[in-house]
Amino acid sequence: MPERAAIEDLLRRARSGTGGVVEFTGELGSGKSALLDDAAEKATGMRVLRAEGWQSEARYPYALLGLLLNPLAGQLAELPQEQAEQLRAALWGGERDTADRLRVCDAVLALLGTAARRQPLACLVDDLHWADRESVEVLSFLARRAGTEPVAWFFGEREGICIDEGRTSPAGTRMPLRGLDESEAALLLRTCLPDLVPSVRQRVVAEARGNPAALRDISRALTPAQRAGGVNPFTLYDGTPSSGTSAQTEFHERFGGLPGSTLLLALTVSACDADDLRPVRAAAYELGCRDEDLDHAERSGLLEVSVSTARFTHPLWRLVTYCNATAMQRHAVHSALAGADTPHAARIWHAAAASYESDEVAAGLVAFARHAPYEQAYAAYDRAAAHTTESGQRARHHMAAADSAVEAGLFDEAARLVDAVAAADLPAQRLQVAEVRAALDGERGTAATAPAPLAVTLLDEPPRLRDAEDHVTHCHESGAGRRLPYALLALGNALLAEDDYARARETFQEGLERCEEAGQSNCAALLKSHLAWCAAFEGDEERCSALAQECQAHAEQHHGPTAVPDVVQWAHARAAMGRARYRGALARLTALWGAEDAPRSARVAADLVESAVRSARPGLAERPFAWLTGRDSGQSGQRGMPSPYDGWVARCRALLTEGEEARCRYEEAAVLFEKQGRRVEWARSELLYGEWLRRSRRRREAREHLYAAEAVFAEYGAQGWLWRVRSELAVCAGRRETAPSPSGLTEQEANVVRLAARGRTNPQIAEELFLSPRTVANHLYRAFPKLGVTSRNQLSSLRNDEAC
Repeated sequence: MPERAAIEDLLRRARSGTGGVVEFTGELGSGKSALLDDAAEKATGMRVLRAEGWQSEARYPYALLGLLLNPLAGQLAELPQEQAEQLRAALWGGERDTADRLRVCDAVLALLGTAARRQPLACLVDDLHWADRESVEVLSFLARRAGTEPVAWFFGEREGICIDEGRTSPAGTRMPLRGLDESEAALLLRTCLPDLVPSVRQRVVAEARGNPAALRDISRALTPAQRAGGVNPFTLYDGTPSSGTSAQTEFHERFGGLPGSTLLLALTVSACDADDLRPVRAAAYELGCRDEDLDHAERSGLLEVSVSTARFTHPLWRLVTYCNATAMQRHAVHSALAGADTPHAARIWHAAAASYESDEVAAGLVAFARHAPYEQAYAAYDRAAAHTTESGQRARHHMAAADSAVEAGLFDEAARLVDAVAAADLPAQRLQVAEVRAALDGERGTAATAPAPLAVTLLDEPPRLRDAEDHVTHCHESGAGRRLPYALLALGNALLAEDDYARARETFQEGLERCEEAGQSNCAALLKSHLAWCAAFEGDEERCSALAQECQAHAEQHHGPTAVPDVVQWAHARAAMGRARYRGALARLTALWGAEDAPRSARVAADLVESAVRSARPGLAERPFAWLTGRDSGQSGQRGMPSPYDGWVARCRALLTEGEEARCRYEEAAVLFEKQGRRVEWARSELLYGEWLRRSRRRREAREHLYAAEAVFAEYGAQGWLWRVRSELAVCAGRRETAPSPSGLTEQEANVVRLAARGRTNPQIAEELFLSPRTVANHLYRAFPKLGVTSRNQLSSLRNDEAC
């Protein structure tokens, strides 16, 4: 943030001998005090002086200055006698009103200079708008001369308040604080109040308008049930008990003298979340308010009024107004709003806020819940249960609320409601209680069977991108919080099918964050396995292994989805294939393909065929290749056109054949993948074709295809595949010019030495670099004299720069 950068810059200048001034200006609770606290924390190696203005002391000369300089009173003896006496008289007793202000300024400047020469100073003054005029004038004098001494000045001042219109303001950099943006506000709430569910967090962010104090106070004023999602969709503070806020004192000072009818009108505005003035005026007039009350509220600065809207000038005034009212006043206002010209759904909720037990209100809430998004339906059913007089009907409403809470992803609330239903012990509800508890156990990973939404994984046929995007939009609009992470999982797989790897990774990450917020551990494990697969594609084996370990830990502790270990196996295999470690990839893919309950995937089949051929075990490629060709013929016959499997079938045929047929199949695969827009698969086909051409001693042709594959892998950030294609280019001796190795090794010799230093055998190195064991031995024979070693064991002691 620029404010914190300004703090660090000024402190750095003060430590080096030149000071300066930064003045933070903002509205009530805009965060200036937090910035001053931040400046105090960062002022390491400096002496910090702090003071703040106080309204009741604003008429006493030099009151603020005396507080600020009090820690330096012991150094007065180092000043000339006349200056010391002047400060004692003005700041710490004596005739303050008759003090010579210019002499006071000179004496304070001398005192600060004396102290700063011993240790740089950071002077922090908050609430400057409440400071006395004399202190402000001295501070302005000092601020304009701040660059002559190692003193950093930080001032915090409220906008719109000034007790003395004739006073001056300190010179320096003025930084108006306009509040946090939506993402910063959401992050602050997520950090400070993690129990807020996402939908409530969004409402608090919108209500606070970026004001940090409002974010804190509004969130804390909500009841635990409201923070968990049980919020009236039309009145945020419905039923909120009185709660102290940072704005209470100022509210009473500024608006405590308004007539009671004016405050009642303001209460009506606070009880109606909409800014529409029409229902507010109708309800307020029914309560006895008049037009002059609206005029008083506007003139006092409490409300902003236009032809059709009324809005509080500060986000905290709504909270304070509602909390300061009595329960009877709030009920009266909601009752009036229930009879005003408001939408039907709003009238139902206002009626609920204005009554205690009413079967008629409960019926209205149930009718609203039937057509509302899941989260609002949960709140409506729960409120309906509170208004129902008959115990059996109350249990049925609690059961409906629990069902909606599960779909909305509010699992803690669903568990609470199910316990309430179970306590009633109604035979008709026992099966539903068992089903909801099974759903909760499935989402939290505590049951072997989980009636969870359908999960579309990497091992399944990916959905169409448009369908996946529509499903995510529907989950957002319907409030289906439980289903949303599964929808994001499906969308991520659809994006992978479109080669949009970056957006797919962001989608998986978003789904994981929502799972962790809601406690959906099974779905979180699924998303982590897919993020591991993305990390394997990018060549980040460390992150891939870390995510795989988290998935394994979940599988050991819970009964997670069966697809998780399968996707993790494939991720490890992909990482190995990117580094040409085909035998390790073959072992994992064979185990994955051999599992009876594992779904069949064309991409897994193609990877298995490639790994088997490159590991010199083509017999293991027969089953997946037969499945792939059968799948391809079925799709082609059904549609009468080329199927998506044609490219993989052509590439696998190329791997399993030799000579001219192999060349034709490689070219066919490249054309098919290019037509289908699968650029990554096209690049993999070009890489395999380049390797085949190089082995056929057609190195010039091989370089053309390898360079094309390199460009695509570089574009997508596929570091593992990049390493493989560049190693192949080095073998072709057609690599672009690079800096020579310090040890005189060629690039391929350096690759061989690096792997040998890690303990790889010659056959393992040959497999990884796609060379013969004899060629590996020849590279080591030529490299040993260049490195000054005589045995393989000595390679491990070489530094990285010596082995490259």
